[in-house]
Amino acid sequence: MLPLLSVVGPLALGALAAQAPPAATAQDSAVRVFVDCPGFVPACDFDFLRTEITFVSYVRNREDADVHVLITTQQTGGGGTEYTLSFIGLKRFSGAADTLRYFSRQTDTPDEARKGLARVLTLGLVRYVAATPLAERLTVSYTAPATAASAKVHDPWNYWVFRTRLNGNFNGQRSTRFTFLNGSLSANRTTDDWKINIGMNYGYNDSDFDVPVYDSSGAQVGTTTITNIQRNAGVQVLVARSLGPHWSAGGRGSATHSTFSNQDVGLRLAPAVEYDVFPYKASTRKLLTLQYAVGVTHFAYADTTIFDKLRETLFDESLTLSANVTQPWGSISASVEGAHYLQDFRKNHLTLFSSLDVRVFKGLSLSLFGDVELVHDQLYLSKASLTTADVLLQRRQLATNYRYFAFVGLSYQFGSAINNIVNPRFGGSGGSFFFSF
Repeated sequence: MLPLLSVVGPLALGALAAQAPPAATAQDSAVRVFVDCPGFVPACDFDFLRTEITFVSYVRNREDADVHVLITTQQTGGGGTEYTLSFIGLKRFSGAADTLRYFSRQTDTPDEARKGLARVLTLGLVRYVAATPLAERLTVSYTAPATAASAKVHDPWNYWVFRTRLNGNFNGQRSTRFTFLNGSLSANRTTDDWKINIGMNYGYNDSDFDVPVYDSSGAQVGTTTITNIQRNAGVQVLVARSLGPHWSAGGRGSATHSTFSNQDVGLRLAPAVEYDVFPYKASTRKLLTLQYAVGVTHFAYADTTIFDKLRETLFDESLTLSANVTQPWGSISASVEGAHYLQDFRKNHLTLFSSLDVRVFKGLSLSLFGDVELVHDQLYLSKASLTTADVLLQRRQLATNYRYFAFVGLSYQFGSAINNIVNPRFGGSGGSFFFSF
């Protein structure tokens, strides 16, 4: 213990030693900016933004900012990403507001995407910096195009985008082995009037467990191997047609196979109509849709079901209400879906989903995520008795009348409001060293 304290003590005292604050500089007059961008988006590299855009001061909390930059994203038809940058003036810039957009392509590397986002962010901040003493330090440059006017873009692919993936992972030890393979192929076409998504996927999961076998005296006499194999495959098609800024119509179709759900083949077709209370073009900030669908599904089961069926054709209808809101105070997503089979209204399900991420007050953030499902339509359950291995290894879907999942997180941050410094030292260490209290 003493040798550890002799090493850690000086380091801790040095880190906590009080230092005189630095003298005032011109940077003190810089615009204070709070960048609000999803951390899971590769282009939202905060260290990169802080080192590339140095004519503003970055703060950790919205309450300390002069400008709140709210960045929201959504996928484009070509597989890229649309970034919507909302510049919201606060304090001395109260009432000022601007919106800029940046589009990254599917083929862009993370470095290209973050450079493009930094360029658009720079353009948006210039308006605010122009009203500060730092304006005299800014220069504006322009790169002229190669030709005076660009011709209309000709797309030989007619907006179709194709993607294929093949994934696999393998791990194990002396008594357990796992193999997982997954492949997919997709074809998507998105225009202002049409949205067409076609996807195919196949999954294979193989798990082996060597379980000890004991005799009546408790001595191990050998091992037995339990093997769990699951397969799933499917083809999904979505076609949607724009009927104006608020309405759209379309449908979904699918063909599926799942050992877990006792389905040799499931064929489904479901036309639908959707209404958005807000214009679809405002979807990055707010979306409130109501969708009604009717469908027909034909099932061919692997085993006889609990209703003594090996195949059947069922008709159903569903109603889904979805809401998504992204605002300076945070974001909320929620949906509720109700569906039932037309042959028997008692065979139904109701699903509620919600996600909440808000700043309660300065430094305090609350995150909630969860869903609850009331289930009364498991017509596909196998009549065969389940073994202990089936239950523990989750080989088959179990009978239930509800499902739920919940996550809650609370974080509080306090201290210096300034967030300009980037220091990567010791960030790539291969070991781990931490204090636990």
